[in-house]
Amino acid sequence: MNEQKILNGLSYISIIFAPFLFPLIVYLVSNNSDVKYHASRALKLHLLPIILTIIALIIIGATGLITNDAQPTAILSGILVIGIAILDVALAIYNLVIGIKILSN
Repeated sequence: MNEQKILNGLSYISIIFAPFLFPLIVYLVSNNSDVKYHASRALKLHLLPIILTIIALIIIGATGLITNDAQPTAILSGILVIGIAILDVALAIYNLVIGIKILSN
């Protein structure tokens, strides 16, 4: 197995041990365009849950300020938290599947 394939696969699998750090380091250090592509893609996939969580928190906060009522804010919070949690798990599984596919080819 060559080094490029290992770096490509580990960029995705790093969601378990170094979600942002490993793909970022690989992207900055590597000169190979294929490795840079996979490191960039993995980094974006690792950042997506954080960005979505921040957006959800902003929506929850805005709803709380606009409605000034606890019940709609609590309902929206519950729906968004469950949705984001499901999406986070799905993205983690997706990263692992891509990493394993790359390493197994």
